[in-house]
Amino acid sequence: MRRIRTLTGVCAASALLMLAVAPTSALAGGPHDNHKSSIKVLLKGLSSPKGLASVHGSLIIGQGAFTPPPGAPVLQYHLRGPKKGTTTPLTKPVNLTDIAVSPKDGTGWGISGPKLLHQLKNGTIKTVLDIAAYQKTDPDPIDHDQPPNPTESNPYGLTVDRWGNALVADAAGDDVIRVTPAGHAVTVARFDLQSIKTNHLPADFKFPGGPIPPKFDAEPVPTTVTIGPDGAIYVGELKGFPFRPGTSNIWKIKPHAKNAWCSVNKPDPTRSCSLYSKGYTAIQDITFDRHGRLYVYELAKAGVLAFEPALDPSSGKPFPAAVLLKVTKSKHHEWRTELAKGKLSQPGGVVVNGGTVYVTDGVFTSGRLSKIIGG
Repeated sequence: MRRIRTLTGVCAASALLMLAVAPTSALAGGPHDNHKSSIKVLLKGLSSPKGLASVHGSLIIGQGAFTPPPGAPVLQYHLRGPKKGTTTPLTKPVNLTDIAVSPKDGTGWGISGPKLLHQLKNGTIKTVLDIAAYQKTDPDPIDHDQPPNPTESNPYGLTVDRWGNALVADAAGDDVIRVTPAGHAVTVARFDLQSIKTNHLPADFKFPGGPIPPKFDAEPVPTTVTIGPDGAIYVGELKGFPFRPGTSNIWKIKPHAKNAWCSVNKPDPTRSCSLYSKGYTAIQDITFDRHGRLYVYELAKAGVLAFEPALDPSSGKPFPAAVLLKVTKSKHHEWRTELAKGKLSQPGGVVVNGGTVYVTDGVFTSGRLSKIIGG
């Protein structure tokens, strides 16, 4: 049995035991609930809409992350203009894990299985890189799998920088890769293990090889990457087994970094990566608004182990609510507000367009696109 790295929402076929875990306490000073915020559902019946991108007066929705091929078309949802409130299919059916739009030229990028795709201006979709093949040349130095599998790959998060290069967060490779439109790839950053207490697990938890150790070196499992208003690269973690709530981090990486080291144990000698914020739970997506506020979309308040049972239809258990946080930081303080509490489940993506926050959810059931009201 592997020491568990795969995550609910990244790989539905994970080998976790079906357990519910009570949430740990929140960070001092947050989060706070915003009971005035809610959602307005704009689209229903979407197919695993994890991918969500913002461009001018539209939203772009990538479908099919957890559905069999051929998936479903990429959709453009019009927020303004004569087509306001309608959708336009942009591709034939395709199975995507995430999408992004280049701020440089408006072209689209997508992750489909191990492949990084780029839709050119003439509409042609080109495979730019086989990410799994790249990872075979770039093994993960912290691999904890049993048996070892340091070249494992699970590309999951995607964004595009101001120069038109794709940035891919590989949840199994524990790194972020920069890929040019010509297919040249380099590793931007790698992420270290973190020792996590296991006393939140039930006493009868079946741990491979014997009793549960008091601490376990959890793998980071980077799931999402975005560009901040300052041009830096920001990466959110799910955080692997023991999946303790409140242990996921957000990292800040310099724009031109190469082989940066993101670690709570040993600082990066080049100072290219630093801890931006901590204390989150099973992060699925992050984004910023133009004022520098960060939005963090979490799997569930009690994390992966509370989410896992609902993946088994025979359990009869519903999916727990997702958590959407608005994070405001100053030099010395941080404030967190939970938006639309209890209104979202099975989180997909989050973006901000024209000052309004939009989310997708229902990636394992009937997908939706919604906007946050009063956030």
